[in-house]
Amino acid sequence: MKTIAIISALIACVAFLARPQVAESSVDHDDKEVTCGSAVKLTHYETGDKYFLHSANQNMGSGSGQQVVTLIPNKGKQGSLWLIREGDDQPDCSPGEPIECGQRIRLTHLHTQKNLHTHLIRSPLSRQQEVSGYGEGGEGDSGDDWIVVCGSGAKYLKRGTKFRLQHVDTKRYLSATEQVKFTEQNCGGNCPILHHLEVAARSSPDRNTEFKIDLGVHLSK
Repeated sequence: MKTIAIISALIACVAFLARPQVAESSVDHDDKEVTCGSAVKLTHYETGDKYFLHSANQNMGSGSGQQVVTLIPNKGKQGSLWLIREGDDQPDCSPGEPIECGQRIRLTHLHTQKNLHTHLIRSPLSRQQEVSGYGEGGEGDSGDDWIVVCGSGAKYLKRGTKFRLQHVDTKRYLSATEQVKFTEQNCGGNCPILHHLEVAARSSPDRNTEFKIDLGVHLSK
């Protein structure tokens, strides 16, 4: 997947044409492998799968100033689709190839082509590690790489099952909680991410670091 723009366009075209090798599915179709090249929505398990990993073409007003990544309670938003790709400087993974537990991946935001990223900057609310969207045209650096952490004994990442994302460079885990939310008090009355949950990276795995793959355009061979 060397040209992210081409792949994004192909996924969109295939979805609209409803070709056999591509299926739109929900967590009701569990126990199926999540595959490379799929555009998926991630839900947050601890909040009852009510919130979705989201980004938009907006930059943070503090910290790194990079693109905002949050959790939102609206699964219909276009900004909640993420493309699953091989890690930075890793061999290309073939579209439709199952994602293995322990595999190094990138998640590229389909709408803005920024990668899910973290680094040694504090997050604005919880003061943990900031999570942002980074890169241009899907190309960034090793700070975009995450390890897929599955349950005990699992070989592949499956739809509808809990997993974690551990950051390769800092070893921290993608996390969120309903207790850390953007409000009028901490973000202002005209805040563009009002009522979104902060996404951060934390040092230890717990219930706040569990996610699932929800609706998406799933590729298969």
